[in-house]
Amino acid sequence: MRRAGWDAIVHTAETWNDFIKAVVDALRSRPYAVVVFGGDGSVRYAASRVARAKGLLGIVPCGRFNNIFRSLYGNTDTEAALDIIRSEHQIRIDAGLANGKFFLGSLITGLIPMLLKRLGDKKLPRLTLSWSKLAARAIDDTMPRTTVLKIDTFTFKVQPLILNVQLLPYFMSLRFAPAAVPDDGRVILIYDREGTRESVMHFVRDLRKDRHQYTDGVQMVRAKRVSISNPGGQEWFMDGDLVEFTGEEITIEVLNRILRIFSNAPEKK
Repeated sequence: MRRAGWDAIVHTAETWNDFIKAVVDALRSRPYAVVVFGGDGSVRYAASRVARAKGLLGIVPCGRFNNIFRSLYGNTDTEAALDIIRSEHQIRIDAGLANGKFFLGSLITGLIPMLLKRLGDKKLPRLTLSWSKLAARAIDDTMPRTTVLKIDTFTFKVQPLILNVQLLPYFMSLRFAPAAVPDDGRVILIYDREGTRESVMHFVRDLRKDRHQYTDGVQMVRAKRVSISNPGGQEWFMDGDLVEFTGEEITIEVLNRILRIFSNAPEKK
């Protein structure tokens, strides 16, 4: 920060409550920017407060997967992150609301949370065989539930193993939605219709190799607004954190270009 000629006040946090207080206290002084050193959950919370204050957010990746940073900037290098902040280039990006809960990257249920639980504290497997075994066990753990999806004005019923809502491409360091654009006012919905084990297994294996084949098995659609019925009894991960939904439906909307962040290039006019 000093290299950029800035005066910086450093807030540290040992607990989540300390972190919340640090963000609130930082914004009270109306700073030029708030820079978060943390993972996806920390970035999501800070972004929600910065967007409300119409401020500017910087991110230095210090989490496990750093999906939000990876999606926006393409790597997770700390020095590169600081160079981006010092450049002072800025862009505006979208955020999502799911029944009023703010998110930046993804809202996910079904197979992928099971995959995350199976993985535990271990690193993602490097070998294709090990990855396939992990995915197979996670698929066996996943119970498809009958769900009604409403995508803009189109409504249909599915029983999916995979159900991802992506504003940004990455989750678990995997590029689920290569077509995701951070400022186009749309989410990407990834789902399979009938929970077919073979098609989902094929999709997950290809995903690990950064190949994407969206077919009748696993599909991808863009939408401005998505509703998901029957959310109870499932585990939902919002930007990597476990969240709970009550009621009969989750309604997801996009807040177009609501958040200002530092960019690694000038914004296009």
